[in-house]
This record gives sequence, structure tokens and C-alpha cells, in this order.
Amino acid sequence: MRNKLLILAFALILLFAACSEQHGIAQRFVKNNRKTVVALYMPERLVKSNLRNDSIPAELADSSLQKQIAYLEKQIKVIDKVNDDKLLDIIYLTMKETLKDYGLTVEYWESENTQPDSTHWVIEIPRIEVTEVCNSEQFCGLIDYRKYCMDVPVDLVNVAAWFNLANDTTFTMTFTEQNYCNDTDVRFDIDSRNNVVAKVSCDTINIDGFYQFATILGKLFAGYCYDFMMNKYIDSQQDGRIDTITRFRYDPYERYFYQTQRDYLIEIK
Repeated sequence: MRNKLLILAFALILLFAACSEQHGIAQRFVKNNRKTVVALYMPERLVKSNLRNDSIPAELADSSLQKQIAYLEKQIKVIDKVNDDKLLDIIYLTMKETLKDYGLTVEYWESENTQPDSTHWVIEIPRIEVTEVCNSEQFCGLIDYRKYCMDVPVDLVNVAAWFNLANDTTFTMTFTEQNYCNDTDVRFDIDSRNNVVAKVSCDTINIDGFYQFATILGKLFAGYCYDFMMNKYIDSQQDGRIDTITRFRYDPYERYFYQTQRDYLIEIK
């Protein structure tokens, strides 16, 4: 037992030492990049897809093809209303302002005689895919220790983005995807006849909400790109084994670092 406790204590000491080392390297990165300039590039257009699988209701089963098509078109909430230029402008301007909060300046510094380096970055987003789908999601609840479940259709717009990043002569491709979806809640109850009923509340997605979501994406993308560069620097400076699962993130507003195992850009190798 004593040996096991000693091994555990030693492992905790090593973990604390590694985190302290990484924290110090991250602080150095933030300090050294307060005057970094970033060349930020967006795609010329979006890649948009409608992958909804709505069904024709029974009352329209015998109606004309034109009426069925009209019904299906009415189910589309966002994808047919997205203006490429407006969405890309929102993401670009929000990224630019957010990068400024990190101490960076968006400036097209590139020329024939210059290359990316530690204070001259390139953030290129070559492709953004926007896809609308309608999925079925299961909601469950307990009544008198019995579990009840119900499948509810959920409208969702997936935004997938690829980033080509460089702060040296090597570019790295990364990826992330985020979802804009219904805020759906299902509660199970017993009615006056002692039947179990499901009460569903849902905020429908719409184009205005999607443009607001684009502002969130711009902030998120800027932070992801900064954190990717920071973790790249940590990996190059630290001693010992590199943890590629647990990554550091930096909050420029509260000025603190934290760790995550899922909320970051995925490197494509």
C-alpha cells in the first residue's frame, strides 16, 4: 500500500511539474505575440447543401407533385436564405476584432520577399461548408421510476470549416465543425386521465438567428487559431512527451489559461 501511495504521489508531482512548465511556456507565447500581424483570408463563397429528409404528411400523399415540392420547400429554415457575402463578412469582421483582443493585428504583410514567422502569421480559411439537416433526437424522462422516451425532429445547420495556418514556412491544415440547432425541451407528465403525455417546447431556427450564430463562429474561430499556434509553440519548447489530446486554451479577457480535451482545432495529417 505504501509503495502504491509513493508511486501515486510521484506521478502527481510529475503531472504538476509538466503543467507548470507548459503554463510558463504559454505565458511566454502570449507575451511574445502582442505585436504579431496576421494575414487573414476567407473563401470566395460558401459550399451549401440541403440534406433534409422531411416526409410528405399523409394528407398530402395524393396531392400533386407541385404541392408536395412546395411543402418540402417550406420546411427549409435557413440554407436557401443564406447570403454568402453577408455570412463571410460577419465571420471575417468578428475574427478580426477578436484577434485584436488577443493582441494581434490583421494586416496583409505578405510580399515576394517575406515568409511567415513567429510574429507574421497566415490564417487562411479555404473552405466553409454549410449544411441543413433534420435529425430525429430522442428525449427521455422518469415518472414514478419508469423511463419514457420520445423521438423529436430537430432542425440543424452544420458549419464545417478548414483552416490553413502558418507562423513559419510550413502550413498546417486543421478542421472544426459547429452546429446551430433548435433549442428543444421535452417534459413528461401525467394528465387528468392518468396518461403519460410529452410536452414539447422548441425555438425554431431562422436566418436571423443563424447570422447571430456566425458572430459566435467568428469569435470561436479566432480563439481556435490563436490556441493552435500557442499549443504548437508549447509542443516545440517543452521537455518530455507531448500530449496531443489535452490542449491549452487562453482567455484574453480574464487572462487565464485552461485545458480541454475536445474544444480546439483538429489537425489534418
